[in-house]
Formats: sequence, C-alpha cells, structure tokens
Amino acid sequence: MTLQQYQQILHSLYQGDVEYPTSADDEWTHRTNLLAAGIAAWGNEKGILWSELWKMNSDGDGDTTVVAATLDYDCGSDFRFPGGFVKTVDSGGLETFWEVISPQKAELYVGQGVKKCYFTGNKATGFDLHFLSQPTAGHTIEYPYYKEPATVDDAAEVIEMSDPYFAIYFALSKLHEIDGEGDRSTKALQEAQARLLNMRTRNIMPAWYQDNKTADRDWDLGTGGFGV
Repeated sequence: MTLQQYQQILHSLYQGDVEYPTSADDEWTHRTNLLAAGIAAWGNEKGILWSELWKMNSDGDGDTTVVAATLDYDCGSDFRFPGGFVKTVDSGGLETFWEVISPQKAELYVGQGVKKCYFTGNKATGFDLHFLSQPTAGHTIEYPYYKEPATVDDAAEVIEMSDPYFAIYFALSKLHEIDGEGDRSTKALQEAQARLLNMRTRNIMPAWYQDNKTADRDWDLGTGGFGV
C-alpha cells in the first residue's frame, strides 16, 4: 500500500467521501504524521521482531568491502542491532565467520588475532562495525541486521508492514480522539489492535512443511542425545 492509497482509504473512512486531500493540504501532512506514529508503534511492538525489518548488509548503504589496514566500517543508516555472525566473503564465495561480542569485552581480545568483532553507535551518530583483527582486503562484508522501520513521505512510497490497515485504523482512532468522538476512537483502536494481533500471529508462523521445533545441533551432528 502506498502513501497515496493510505491517504485515500483513511479519508473515506473518516469523512465518508472521495474528496481526497493532496500533498499540499494540511490534512495530508497531519495524516502523514499520524502514519509515522503508527509505523513507530508497530516497529516497537513489545516482544516481537518483525520479519519485514530484517535486512542484509549488502542490501543497505553500509560499508561492504574490506579495506587494507582498516578495522572500522560504517553500518547502514537504518541499522538497529546485528542479527548473527558477521561474514567476510572472498571472490570465490569462501566465507570467514566473525563472532559478534559486546563492546565491553573487546579489550580482552585486542591484538590476539581472533575472529571477533563488535558494534558501537547510536541513532544520532550512526553505528559502526569494528573487527578485532584485520580481515583480508577486498573481501565482502556481510551480516544480517534488524533495521529501523521506514517512514513514508512520498505519495508513491510503500508502507512496509504486512497489514497497512493497522496504520489506517491507528490514525483513524487518533482523528476521532481529537474530535472528541470517544466511542468512534475506541472502535477504530480495537480494529487496529486486531490487525496488529493478526500480524503477530503471521509473523511467528513457519512456512508450509517446515519443522516448528527448537533446533538441536548436537543431535543433528550425532554428538548428543540419549545414551551419548
């Protein structure tokens, strides 16, 4: 769903007509701000990591190539936190894995030649990846990370949550609240919460024919289990 579609559907639900606002109108700006609030509420929902917000470093704007005599690299501008091992990959596809440790442990490994790394930073200054030993120059830097939810400003931009109607009913509840229409606000908020709950359920559902169980690596490798 694009911002344009969001604006039109929200307007029809709120005003009951098709005299849609344009991007030059105050109503458009106000409702776009309400969309941003809805996206923030969705993106920070307690106890859930949305599938839509996982991303690979190669798909972002962070540094992707190892430079000689350089241990520090910029992360993507939408980076929130890492999602697993960092890999450096040579031209033939051979991967070297780097364990991610906490920054406070980094001093224990300085100068030890270990395959470890850590992340530092914040939203104001940006995030950085730091290797504790020099990777091979020219290799590709790859890792999964959890990103910030994208805001939507242009009419053609797409809302990335799986059910944008959550954002529509979230905004609708705020519009009714501002108008002093408590019952209508509550009804719209209940619809938004139902949409959010459905997204939570879909987010944890495994793909068809996939096992839904806790992985046991030792059992799979034959090094653990009953009698071992």
